[in-house]
Amino acid sequence: MLHDVCYSINMTLSAENIVENFDKFRSLCEKLGDRSPYALALVDNLGERLALCPASGKKEYHGAFPGGLCAHSLNVLTNAMALVKAFGWQVQKDSLIISTLMHDIGKVGYPTAMYEGCDDYYISAEEWRQQKMGEMYTYNRSIQYMDVPSRSLFLCQHFGLKLNVDETLAIKLHDGFVVEENKQYCMKAPKLAFIVMTADYNAACSEKGMF
Repeated sequence: MLHDVCYSINMTLSAENIVENFDKFRSLCEKLGDRSPYALALVDNLGERLALCPASGKKEYHGAFPGGLCAHSLNVLTNAMALVKAFGWQVQKDSLIISTLMHDIGKVGYPTAMYEGCDDYYISAEEWRQQKMGEMYTYNRSIQYMDVPSRSLFLCQHFGLKLNVDETLAIKLHDGFVVEENKQYCMKAPKLAFIVMTADYNAACSEKGMF
């Protein structure tokens, strides 16, 4: 497999793991042909913020620690590739890479230096919230509100990373049909969207230790 990270909800990653995952994330963006320069511009702008970004804000969720997002995204790609292989589906590899690595990149926040203050979506929660509620991060309310899939798509277009229709919907719908606004796409979404939402769900459950 491309990547195999199985961590518990209470685990933290070492500095070496964080750097390794970021380097893998970036190296995959070098394999996108004509779109590589734009993907790399995005990744390099976010830089350390992407490397350290958590995948969620609460301990009860998945990857609520520094480096959680890159680790999770790489797991989603691994699961997507396994799903494609198991069913013998024909899917463009660059579409798999883009859709899985970019599906949650909006969790980093906005482009660096876009706001005068902090551009991050997640900011460290107060100590009492961490200890009493398991809320490791809270949302940055000083930036423009936008849901994560929309911010992920915004980041792609901001840096000129062009997406086709299937890739756009794979990112937009990755949280699945349990999300109310996604239900209208049930039985209408492209195969790539189904692959990403299934791979994402499997990765999140595995990372939480559910299976």
